[in-house]
Amino acid sequence: MLQDLFEIDANTIHPMVEHPNARVRTVFDSTGITKNSKALIHMRVFYPLLRTIFCIALIAGTSLSTYAAALDASEARQALSATEIDVSTSRTNDFFIRFLSPSGDESKFVTFGWLGWSPKVIHWLYNDANRPSGISATPAAAVASIQAAMSKWSAVCNIQFVYDGATASGPSLSGTNFTGGGPRDFLNVIAWGTGGSLSGNTTGITYVSASGPSGGPYTINEGDMAINYAFNPNLDVTLVHEVGHMIGLNHSDVQNAVMSGPPLTSYVSLSTLTADDIAGCQNLYGPPVSTARTINGSITNGGGIAGVTFCARPSAGVSCTASVSSGAYSCTVPNGWAGTLHSPSVANNRIPPQTFTAVTTNVTRNVTALSGIPSCNLDVDNNGLIEAATDGAAIVRRMLGFDATAFGGLAGTCAANTTSAAIFSATSSNYSVTGGAATRAATDGAVIVRVMNGAKSDASVNGGLGLANEPGSTNTTWSAIQSWLNTTCGSTF
Repeated sequence: MLQDLFEIDANTIHPMVEHPNARVRTVFDSTGITKNSKALIHMRVFYPLLRTIFCIALIAGTSLSTYAAALDASEARQALSATEIDVSTSRTNDFFIRFLSPSGDESKFVTFGWLGWSPKVIHWLYNDANRPSGISATPAAAVASIQAAMSKWSAVCNIQFVYDGATASGPSLSGTNFTGGGPRDFLNVIAWGTGGSLSGNTTGITYVSASGPSGGPYTINEGDMAINYAFNPNLDVTLVHEVGHMIGLNHSDVQNAVMSGPPLTSYVSLSTLTADDIAGCQNLYGPPVSTARTINGSITNGGGIAGVTFCARPSAGVSCTASVSSGAYSCTVPNGWAGTLHSPSVANNRIPPQTFTAVTTNVTRNVTALSGIPSCNLDVDNNGLIEAATDGAAIVRRMLGFDATAFGGLAGTCAANTTSAAIFSATSSNYSVTGGAATRAATDGAVIVRVMNGAKSDASVNGGLGLANEPGSTNTTWSAIQSWLNTTCGSTF
């Protein structure tokens, strides 16, 4: 009979003790039950979990003598003692185990006693609501940051992540005020939030749930992450830690690991995985099946285009060779990599950016370049991407009459136009998107920036701008604006 952990104890929530300088925090809504026959382990039973142990003991029909044994183990753990024991089939409620490695050395990483995800692939969705532009400038930038954190884990163990797109659904497991106990919808959602348990210096909370046959083994069936949009001084640190929880790792008892955290260690601001983090991931999923995959093809526009070297977002583990005279190019990416390849224009050929999700096999992708610079140039820093934080900001500054000295710092990654003068010059274009008598930052500029940030409806593009009241305006609906942008600016909105 299948026994679902979430249903066994729907109110089980494990809040981790906050460190005064904490930057991440994780709360879990299911118990880490394990059952191992004749396996040498070190018990990790924490006193704050005794109520949970007792509750599950009653539901599973475990005797009070088992609860007493758990109490003894908890007291021993509080004294920081760890007695090596043989776990028999009668011990069904052991929590937070750490395994001995085959060499006999103690592996300090801590799991929940679950098998992780099966199959070893996590499909996830992103909810952009409440995203703070000061932390992540665009939806694409937020997704890229999340994918970069995931790529670090998939590069060291056999776990893959597949981005299934945007969603309006929230992280259901978070419940009210991010305190857990919410219903499962079997969607793995990463979203922004604040308040309740996700407040103060708590920058992220992740919830996981698991199910399996009575007595185990249990596999994870949902993972939801909430990112604090009110306080997040280092998003990369938050994300790589929270993804560690999503794949099934608890806080380590080794200090100075990505997964360090209460109650045995303190949070640290690390975004690079350590040996302890890698050992934990490989314990659940094994080593990576392959360290690299290849993306190749040809870049043409009537004939081959030489000299195109793609840049990558995220860039960790990615390398690309310049295209040759036939247009042939090649990039090597980590197994499971998801992201975007982009390039500045070459010999008056614009190179459309190429987006990939979960590259787990070698991929052939041919690219058709576009000729010339359109009369409405939206990629003013010439890096192959249209971005509100750089291109949009430069266009609005030009509309407001700023001189060339105000265009510094507006070059994106791999940009060909990097100087203030070059970016200023590139903004000398037709940006009268509304068709009004004059090009105005408050209308034309606002529309362009909104569209760059993903707006694609009348309400989100036109809301509050009063485009219909602008003298001479002809493009006042999203359909008309979209047509003008794609025709005049060579975009693909």
